[in-house]
Amino acid sequence: MRYVLIISTLFLLTSLPAWAQKDMKATVIAANQAFMDAYAKGAVGMDSFYTTDALLMSPNSEAIQGNVAIGKFYKYVFDSGIKRMKLEAIEAEQQGNVLIERGRYTAYGANDTQLDTGKYIAIWKQENGSWKLYRDINNTSLPPH
Repeated sequence: MRYVLIISTLFLLTSLPAWAQKDMKATVIAANQAFMDAYAKGAVGMDSFYTTDALLMSPNSEAIQGNVAIGKFYKYVFDSGIKRMKLEAIEAEQQGNVLIERGRYTAYGANDTQLDTGKYIAIWKQENGSWKLYRDINNTSLPPH
């Protein structure tokens, strides 16, 4: 009986990371869906998806620091013609008090015209009890013009 208990405990401990991995990816997918929905509605309130000390690093620009500045950046991007974003989480893993996500994005303009496609790494951390983007870096997969 004692050996059964030890083996069961070892099984649970070795299986736990797989369960946590699935839960974390589901958490990120749900957060990404809320992000995409908010963006498609005019990119209003995008600052709420980022920590107050967040950093956004996009191509061809300096890093943008702080959730307020990042929110303004997304409003500018929306107003400039990118009307919808599609985010696809490929993997998400918890490392201590952060989640690390790797994914792909596609940006669409008017009439659902594809404007860009690329990849990203996002680091999420909890702020006020919610997972928020802390570091966000993305770059295009399109060749240079």
